[in-house]
Amino acid sequence: MFSRRRTSARRRPRTWAAVTALAVAAALAGCGPGDTSSVADCATPGVSDDRIDLGVLYPDSGPAAELFDAARAGIDARLGAVNAAGGINGRRVVYQWRDDQGSPAANGIAARDLVEQRQVFGVIELSVAASGSAGYLAEQGVPVTGLASEQVWSQARNMFAATTATDAAVDTQGRFVRDQGGSRAVILQTALSAGISTTASTYARSLAAAGVRVMGTVTYTTGVDDPMAVARRIVAARADTIVGVIEPKDLVAVLSVLRNAGHLPKVVLSANGYDHALLRAAGPQAAGISVPVFYRPFEIGGPGINAYLAAMRQFAPQVAQPEQDIAVISYISADIFLRGLALAGSCPTRQGFIDGLRAVNSYDAGGLISTISFREGLARPTTCYSFVQANAVGSGFVVVEPNLCGHEISP
Repeated sequence: MFSRRRTSARRRPRTWAAVTALAVAAALAGCGPGDTSSVADCATPGVSDDRIDLGVLYPDSGPAAELFDAARAGIDARLGAVNAAGGINGRRVVYQWRDDQGSPAANGIAARDLVEQRQVFGVIELSVAASGSAGYLAEQGVPVTGLASEQVWSQARNMFAATTATDAAVDTQGRFVRDQGGSRAVILQTALSAGISTTASTYARSLAAAGVRVMGTVTYTTGVDDPMAVARRIVAARADTIVGVIEPKDLVAVLSVLRNAGHLPKVVLSANGYDHALLRAAGPQAAGISVPVFYRPFEIGGPGINAYLAAMRQFAPQVAQPEQDIAVISYISADIFLRGLALAGSCPTRQGFIDGLRAVNSYDAGGLISTISFREGLARPTTCYSFVQANAVGSGFVVVEPNLCGHEISP
């Protein structure tokens, strides 16, 4: 079930400019090279004299696999940059990965394997099924960073993410749809997991709070459902807005059928898909699709984006197009873990990591995100997003809302 390959980064000759960029990236994240004289022999699982072993969980197979194609690339880039700069307190940070298939059951089994058999220090979870291992990892006191796609991320003290997943919704996405002229929406959802269902429900509440009528939720899974039948349901609902909580390529397929039939939605909002590779594949068919992002859009640029791109090109060259959301999210997830390790000291412990990171009140991933707090009791749902949109010919993205902020919706 599980692959036991250890990641390795292919390295290219570095110019002084690249070295400088990577050093800046490490400094921005608060994880600069440590003093090797401070390295101590530690009894903590996953910590040896010269390295720290992490575990990574993500769906390498299953229905969600395509969404997470570049998940390891972002981790490779961030760890490659910090290791090139001396590691954390003189130790290289490496990882082993397991496929959780996007399934809570497989996620739980994989987590136990990493912790009990591979003796990793902590785990980076980039999955829609983290609930399968959350209870176990909390009981073991194992630090976890990653993609907060389920409410469990806001309930466990050992779990950290750049966004907060709670049962509360915000009206930001709904406000965007309303401001773009949408009034009647259909939500497309993959029949996948509780995490996907929760996301779809959150979008429905956001739309309703902004005065956009939700005409229904339609399940669409490629290879199972007919895009023509889905398109007919959208037309029958007289929807002028489509919200996709499905793979972007599947959204493009449905959108193409609608447009060919002469039905032109005013707004097409996708929960994910900020990926230039999608545009290369879909071209004009992807035109007009908007995506909310919680991090700084690539088109705006800045030191944080430059450091990310430099690290991706140096340490994840297998990704031809680094401008994609899952790679950025995994990069940030790795950066959060490095911050926790740096705070845990020269002989890091799991508890020291958790306590240190929970004391952080100002974190911005080196300028990639707006400042957030990891302090207990301060968790709030993300209310501010940038919205990017595929241009009229599908050749690139434009930033249509650089920083749209809404409000948390009362229960």
